[in-house]
Amino acid sequence: MKFNYLAVIVPRKWLPKNTEQARAQAWAAVTQLLLPDLGRFYSRFYPSNQPWGQDVSAPYSVVLGREDPVAFLNVLYQAKQRRDDAVAFHSAGMLSNINFDQTERIRDILVCHVTADGSNKALEAHSAWHLAMMGGVFMPDCGLYYLEQKCSVLNPELEKAVAVHPQDYALCTVTLEMETTA
Repeated sequence: MKFNYLAVIVPRKWLPKNTEQARAQAWAAVTQLLLPDLGRFYSRFYPSNQPWGQDVSAPYSVVLGREDPVAFLNVLYQAKQRRDDAVAFHSAGMLSNINFDQTERIRDILVCHVTADGSNKALEAHSAWHLAMMGGVFMPDCGLYYLEQKCSVLNPELEKAVAVHPQDYALCTVTLEMETTA
């Protein structure tokens, strides 16, 4: 069985002040995000109590930054690391399949021409992953997803704002499982 962890950042302004209701509503929002891809990218999902070795003992695995900023920031850091690892993995997979004899320099930019004719499935898969991420599409191995902005990667100022003001956010950790066929 393969699995990935995911941390979804939900803005506090979307949530009620009541702690239990806020956790339930954050989990409901995450469920709405994940349901459309159920059966396609993963066979089941559920709250994760130990994503990346971090203890999350809150109901629905929703850490409210206003209640536990240390846990919020620890999980956020781990999620960012996993997101960066996924970007590096897909970048390496894409670059290892590019024919650098077909590169062209246009001013300060090195352009690598890629032919998506079905002859290189790995190149197409890694390229499609990057294009989807750039377009804000949720990818199951992204590690981190900002629900309000509908993307996994924010500009550095917004990412810093989340880390500096954890009280303004909730973080929901999820395990995404995909059954493997033998």
